[in-house]
Amino acid sequence: MDKKDPINNKNLIIRELFYFFTILAAVFIVMEIIWPNIILAYFNLNYLLIIWLISGLVMLFWKK
Repeated sequence: MDKKDPINNKNLIIRELFYFFTILAAVFIVMEIIWPNIILAYFNLNYLLIIWLISGLVMLFWKK
């Protein structure tokens, strides 16, 4: 990472967060298919999908 360009560092962090939320959503959905109510009993997946959507939009709008 180049410390002289903080915009690239922010883009990297935002992109990695988007990837993290994508993989997390996919794993949670697969777990729900295999074992019903293992995730939904404790966590509403709608919140995760909203955070995923917001991180994707931020990633799109932040890129220059």
